Amino acid sequence: MNTLQDLEAGKRYLYSDSFYSGNYKHKIFLKKSVDDGSNRPKFYLSAFTYINGELRQQGYIYFYIDYETKTSSFIGLKVEKEYRNLNIGSLLISSWIDLCLNTGYDFLGLNNKQRKPFLIYLLKTYGFEIHDKSLYETRDDVISICKSINKDDKNKYLLFKNPEHENIFIGTNTFKNDNYIIVHNDKSILLLDKVIIPFQNRRKNKIDYTLLNQTQAETKTKKVLLKHKI
Repeated sequence: MNTLQDLEAGKRYLYSDSFYSGNYKHKIFLKKSVDDGSNRPKFYLSAFTYINGELRQQGYIYFYIDYETKTSSFIGLKVEKEYRNLNIGSLLISSWIDLCLNTGYDFLGLNNKQRKPFLIYLLKTYGFEIHDKSLYETRDDVISICKSINKDDKNKYLLFKNPEHENIFIGTNTFKNDNYIIVHNDKSILLLDKVIIPFQNRRKNKIDYTLLNQTQAETKTKKVLLKHKI
């Protein structure tokens, strides 16, 4: 494969066909979205699989690549509903980090408009974090990511610190388009982690999740890719 800067915009390049999730074997493609002369274009890594002889997209991660600073910044990730809970999202994040490591790009942080609690939780497991962790105890827009004490229940749950922010979240497209379940007490759930998604003016509530632990990112990436390796 050519360098990222030399890739033809709009064309899919096979990045890997050696991974699987559940009963699906993946073809992971890399694509530069447009060629507008920018030094910071948007790229996609997309997971496809064959269903009844037809190649279907299961999910994708998209990110910026900055040629001048040799950095990459996460924008978002989507997995189609019928392919969720197969760890495809984690595989795509690992593929992005692997791509950066293989091409000499540093990965920085998240798009500051990111509003998906589960996704921020997932990125935190790779070492993305806010600098001032005391904010988890002092702010009222904290969301707890939880799981059931019942080991057979694989769902994840949201517990809001402030009911007002819960009501705001319920009205968002993020809530409407994804499978979030909200609980109102912690009697039958276990805390996994806490995330902060500011609902007010970001100029007053600046919360940036950036990669603070690259060793953690590299270690988890290797573990995930090995787990999904055919």
